[in-house]
Amino acid sequence: MRLGFFLVVAFLSFHAILPAQDSIAYSKDFRLYEGIYLSYQDFRYNWPISREKIQTKISKDQLDFYSKTIEQDYIDYIERDGSLTKVKTDDIWGYCQNNSIYVHHDRHFLRIPVFGAISYFVGTVEVVNYSAAYDPFMTSPMSGTTVKTQEMRQYLFDFYSGGMVLFSIEKLELFLKRDQVLYKEYSELSRKKKRDLATRYIRLYNEKHPVYFPKD
Repeated sequence: MRLGFFLVVAFLSFHAILPAQDSIAYSKDFRLYEGIYLSYQDFRYNWPISREKIQTKISKDQLDFYSKTIEQDYIDYIERDGSLTKVKTDDIWGYCQNNSIYVHHDRHFLRIPVFGAISYFVGTVEVVNYSAAYDPFMTSPMSGTTVKTQEMRQYLFDFYSGGMVLFSIEKLELFLKRDQVLYKEYSELSRKKKRDLATRYIRLYNEKHPVYFPKD
């Protein structure tokens, strides 16, 4: 999904979400229903489109059914009112497979192995570069080749907004501002220590601020 600058600004105005009586804290024993999330809201309510609702020739017995399904350009599924609907894969928010969440970001579905209020993880993305060829007797390129490479990138994911951004110290500080005690400690560190201790402060933040899903 496309994430504009407004998501980063939203982090600053975020108000802590207090657990309600009809919510349950996420833990390793919490069951995430498998399926495709059309939107972030579907993820937050643990309400995906299950394999039974998806119309496809792909065998539904495969453990990697959903990762194979999102390789198609379109996904056909049966809506809750019984109607057959088609959606572009590029328009879905993500999916859950084998109790792991995969979030759509910049044409890639990135796995978040462990998440909390703030999730830090590394994802592999395909990067396309164009290499131009030059003739020494000409001032403009003659032709070129397209080179695809796999690159590792670091990301931050915000559970309560669904926003995902490339990791940086500055963006992490925006998240940590929601807890002034941790933010003050982190902001007083040297830049090197901020980078070295980033995952520690994310863990401390998540321990203080567990995430909640609505109960069934």
